[in-house]
Amino acid sequence: MSKNESKYMPFLRQCFVTASVALNIVGHGAVIGYAAVLIPALRSPDSPIVATPSQESWIASIIGFALIVGNFIVTPLMDTLGRKKSHLLTILPNMTGWFMLLMVNNVAGLIIARFLQGIAMGMLGPLGSIIIGEMTDPKNRGAFLTSVSLSLTIGVLFSHALGTYFSWQQNALICSFITFISLILIIYAPESPSWLISKGRYEKGSEIFFWLRGKDDRQRMELEDLIAAQKTARKSSIGEEKQAIGERVKRLFNYLCKTSKKPEFYKPILIMFLLYTMFQFAGINVLSSYVMDIVHQLIGPDANAKVIMVALDVERLVCNLLAVFLMKTMKRRTLLFSTAGICVLSYLGISSIPFAISGEIFPLEYRGLGGGISVWALSLNFFVAVKSFPVLIGTVGLPVTYCLYAGILVICLVVIYFLMPETKDRTLQDIENSFRGWTAEDYRNAEPLNGKVITEMRRCSSHILY
Repeated sequence: MSKNESKYMPFLRQCFVTASVALNIVGHGAVIGYAAVLIPALRSPDSPIVATPSQESWIASIIGFALIVGNFIVTPLMDTLGRKKSHLLTILPNMTGWFMLLMVNNVAGLIIARFLQGIAMGMLGPLGSIIIGEMTDPKNRGAFLTSVSLSLTIGVLFSHALGTYFSWQQNALICSFITFISLILIIYAPESPSWLISKGRYEKGSEIFFWLRGKDDRQRMELEDLIAAQKTARKSSIGEEKQAIGERVKRLFNYLCKTSKKPEFYKPILIMFLLYTMFQFAGINVLSSYVMDIVHQLIGPDANAKVIMVALDVERLVCNLLAVFLMKTMKRRTLLFSTAGICVLSYLGISSIPFAISGEIFPLEYRGLGGGISVWALSLNFFVAVKSFPVLIGTVGLPVTYCLYAGILVICLVVIYFLMPETKDRTLQDIENSFRGWTAEDYRNAEPLNGKVITEMRRCSSHILY
């Protein structure tokens, strides 16, 4: 292998792993956008399936409820089966959903198919960013994580674009190929070295780690720190496994009680709860599901809603590409409040920022617990926003509905302004200490006596994609 090949191969391998996740997310973006194609088609006089307005809202919103189910399913699987096998399992309900959409002839079948696809989305939500976070280099990790929201946008655009030329059944068939191709990539992707090392498989984990990251001194140091930390954690867990079940449950309850009082635990959860609420009520999924209805109400029944729908998706794609650059150049708070302010006025949606912040704000110790709790806000608000939207515009009208959503955004922004610290270019430990209320004196007391600085591993703590 030449010098140039050895320099760029680790990066290309990380791109391959990220692509396996990103392409799967594209398929999930197609699921979100599919409602805007399916619902208008069901209203056609020659449609073989007739749905009431209430049933239409269930078809669009059932995904939000299913997301919670998927979150619960994948949480134990990630640790017991590993990242790769869990990733493979996300394909099954999504593919089943696409094939059901081809075969069913009633509303109940459509809702079940969408529910299965929502489970797949809920499973990939925590898993996808963990895979990217554990298998990419810290210097490229931010850009790789930004591909999450970018892939979701591409999926919505793809599904909407297909809807302008093909029937909803043909649309489902074509979208299923995206999920199938991602299955092929997942099969050839390696297992997470972090998970292997956490299970005591140090040799195999080290081999994959160097295959993904190269073998320079910085990578060797990170691997040594990872193995040392996991060996300590395994000794602790082995001691706990020997305890009686009652004692372990009691220890867990005491741990949760003590942890819930720590500001470095409850403050990030509260911040993410508000950010995920903003994410849904800023309009991204409501717009994806009901864009044709919104266009007809705003412009009129003669408007070419399909073309406008695709144009809005292209605009959203351009903004996601711009976000990759802005995340590297602007502070998180500045970017959040400026874009959220635009959303209050224009209802364009917020996509990349909450996911980036979720990857920085949780301490490593509470990544699973805190991320798992905060995801409920994303999933529940998905369901509430999409399910209630047609009801609201039917009772109070579109302008009042938009004002209501804008009010929710303003309230969330005011609270976040006082709670959320700046996270850009800060280590996870520094962010964690800021929630604890550390002062300059605390930092001086924490400095090592020998003057050596320990390099911190910057690991992604993001769990949610949608």
